[in-house]
Amino acid sequence: MDIKLELLKMYIFDFIDSNLEEFEIDASEIADTVAISMLREIQSIICNDNYSDFEALEKIVCVFDRNDIDFGVRHDF
Repeated sequence: MDIKLELLKMYIFDFIDSNLEEFEIDASEIADTVAISMLREIQSIICNDNYSDFEALEKIVCVFDRNDIDFGVRHDF
């Protein structure tokens, strides 16, 4: 763990979090757009009969990874 990097991340997060209310951003619209896009991609993966179950799961995990959503340690193989 790089302590300086962790402190910088914490500072940036706190700064953004404390100033987020001042921006005119529709967080729901952005989240819904990303969520819907992810669901469409996951649906496409699940409907593709060319993938084995393992390949489908791997591709779904990649969808989460591309969107910086932690998939947890269950996929640590």
